[in-house]
Amino acid sequence: VQLQDGNARPYGLGDLQERMGKLAGSKQDLSARMAFSEEEKLKISKDLVDLQIETNKMKEQYETENFELKNMILALENRVQELELRSEKVTGERDALQERLRALESGRKELADEYIILKSNYLALGKELDREVRQAAAFALMFLT
Repeated sequence: VQLQDGNARPYGLGDLQERMGKLAGSKQDLSARMAFSEEEKLKISKDLVDLQIETNKMKEQYETENFELKNMILALENRVQELELRSEKVTGERDALQERLRALESGRKELADEYIILKSNYLALGKELDREVRQAAAFALMFLT
């Protein structure tokens, strides 16, 4: 009888109610934890999306700055080439002008030498003329006297 009594009621009514209360409490706790976990997942997902947006903005800024720097480098390289070409042109013009100056100096020296020779000849001819004029005058005086 005692066994039957024990088998028929293994747990008392209070035990069952207590177990049901715990089960209901753990179900609510589990639901609350799952809701909290979902909120955390949503927060993490939002943070991840924000991070991806920020990363994309940074990539775009990097690419823009990189593009601008490459354009600047190309512009500077073009400017350097222009300056090198201009330098070569100016060097060529300078060399041509130096050659022309040398030719002019050489011509000037030749003209100066020729001038000196002509002046010497002129002075010599002038002296010779004076001498001949004196001789002619002396000769004419001799004939007249």
